[in-house]
Amino acid sequence: MTAQCVVAQQIPGMQFSNYGGLYRATYNPSVLGGPRHKFQINVLTLGGSIKYRYFRFIGENSFLYPILAPHSTKELYGRSRTMGSLTYKDPIFLTGEIRWPSASFALGKYHGVAVQLRTRGFVLGRNIPSAIDNLYMKRLDTGSTPPLSNEAWGDFSLVQQSFSDLSFSYGAQLLDIEGHKFRVGVTVKRVFGARVAYLRGNADRYSINPVSSTDPDISQLEIDNLTYESGYSTPNRKAGIGNLFSSDKYGAGWGYDLGFSYEIGSVWSGRKEVYNDSPDYLVRIAGSLTDVGSVKYKTSDSRVVSGTHSDVVVRQTELETISDRGPEGFMSLFPGDTSTAFAQKVKLPQALNLEADIQVFNGFFLNLAQTSRLKSGGTNSLDMYVPNTFIVTPRFEDEDSGLSFPISFIKGNNRPSIGLAGHFGPVFLGFSNVNGLMKSGGARGSMMYIGFTAWKSSRKKDKD
Repeated sequence: MTAQCVVAQQIPGMQFSNYGGLYRATYNPSVLGGPRHKFQINVLTLGGSIKYRYFRFIGENSFLYPILAPHSTKELYGRSRTMGSLTYKDPIFLTGEIRWPSASFALGKYHGVAVQLRTRGFVLGRNIPSAIDNLYMKRLDTGSTPPLSNEAWGDFSLVQQSFSDLSFSYGAQLLDIEGHKFRVGVTVKRVFGARVAYLRGNADRYSINPVSSTDPDISQLEIDNLTYESGYSTPNRKAGIGNLFSSDKYGAGWGYDLGFSYEIGSVWSGRKEVYNDSPDYLVRIAGSLTDVGSVKYKTSDSRVVSGTHSDVVVRQTELETISDRGPEGFMSLFPGDTSTAFAQKVKLPQALNLEADIQVFNGFFLNLAQTSRLKSGGTNSLDMYVPNTFIVTPRFEDEDSGLSFPISFIKGNNRPSIGLAGHFGPVFLGFSNVNGLMKSGGARGSMMYIGFTAWKSSRKKDKD
């Protein structure tokens, strides 16, 4: 049985922008070399995977559900039903992210540093039948779940992981001649407040039947011969600052990023105003390694339970208990035969990122980017990883505004995701899959980001 996890893609469009600053630095820290901002401050950025239901239940939803799960049990069932999977059918992948106040500073013309604080969370479901996904969304007490009889199932898994990282980045421009600019960058990050909770098992068959003939609108899920393992590194608890930094209560570890970029060409330099410091390269080649490292779990109140049940019945009340309380709720409903502690080392979502950025004409770019899992396989099924993704992004940009249209080809998806991201002064808004926000968009959702920034440019305007 496997329970592999993935994490969210970067902010759609912003990770490729010459003016992305902090948002590009998490994808490739070399952007801090020869910085275009004297300073940049991220006030707050929120991101998460949503679907069309999110806009139908304003005030009753949250695209931060994967981050809330370790610290709250309040209405998580309802919140999760407004999230959208970024992948098609299997696996189910939900994610959320908070970029806390962070800043970058230029150290002269060729050097820059950044300090960033992020919290990321995600939920992954493997081999969850569409009928069970449907009853989760439509409930078991509304008459909206059609009956099924004696359907085969097999191995399945549900995993929730979350962690925060405090990172320090440095970038340097090593070459600056006409037609050639070479930059490098490095990030060191301390990972803390990490938590994993999971349920993985095997079921022979399942059915969805009315509870009684007199009330056909009330149904129940019946599972035959369920064998499972359910565990968590720390129980659900409020996110106290002192607790988050305690390795006795949460997982902790170290990670790093490495990046470079090489700009070739100088085709626009003779046609620009004196004060215009926009890039004039023809092609930018760049690459980076991100999130290389691991998280070590050795907490004092972890728990892993294994058990076997020949007949399992789940009604709406039990469904909400499991949804709100996760593995702890499952253990309370279906006690196991054995109980042990959870102590493992889990890899961060190590990725290799390659890109080619072409300036088609002044201010209009076409970006081709590939993100791949750095090391496939491995013995630990809880190791985090990124999905293999190829993104084509046409974009318009200048210092004060930008508009991009990322087209993402995610391995396993039946069709590409067409996104939209806008940057207007201090505010930006981005979606990775606009079609996922409409009911006709099918099973896939969309990554949504909204953020606020402040900055001061490095260029000097002509006073005349």
